[in-house]
Amino acid sequence: GRGEKSYSPELNRFYRARREGRMALPAAEIAILLLVVWTASAFVPFVPSGVLAALTVLGYAYTTGFAEPGLVLLLALVLVSLLASAVDLVSGMVSGKIGGASTRTVVIGTLVGIALLLTLGPIGFVVGLAGTVFVTALYRNDAEPDAAARQAAYAAVGVLASAFVQAVMLGSVAVAFALSVL
Repeated sequence: GRGEKSYSPELNRFYRARREGRMALPAAEIAILLLVVWTASAFVPFVPSGVLAALTVLGYAYTTGFAEPGLVLLLALVLVSLLASAVDLVSGMVSGKIGGASTRTVVIGTLVGIALLLTLGPIGFVVGLAGTVFVTALYRNDAEPDAAARQAAYAAVGVLASAFVQAVMLGSVAVAFALSVL
């Protein structure tokens, strides 16, 4: 009756927490949900999952006036998220080099994989990368199929393994974040 609007209990709780400077639970829940989505998206090519996770954590911290999740944990979560992106970016290159493929071969294989990704989906990326590395290595190694197959396998395994490593890293970010804000 005093000119105040009546809201649902959830909105009243949200506005009261906001006025009192406490954690806004809906924002925490949205951030956790986004972190779970970014973790799952680690398996989707060309989605910068680690960068999106870092932005989510920073966005949540901003909404709380950087009161949560705490400066040290905030920096750690952002660092791990960005490191997950870096792992994803360099893993195919590193694994191809470990297998004996040249940087040029892995780059060309990645470009062919991208072209096949657009037509065949995620499997096209792996087939394009491994196939290009295999054919190039076969040509460069005077038709030694064992060496060519080894180089192709290393490149393909590296690309696939990077998604799992990124997902584990981002999953740990999601869990640590959830434990700190709930």
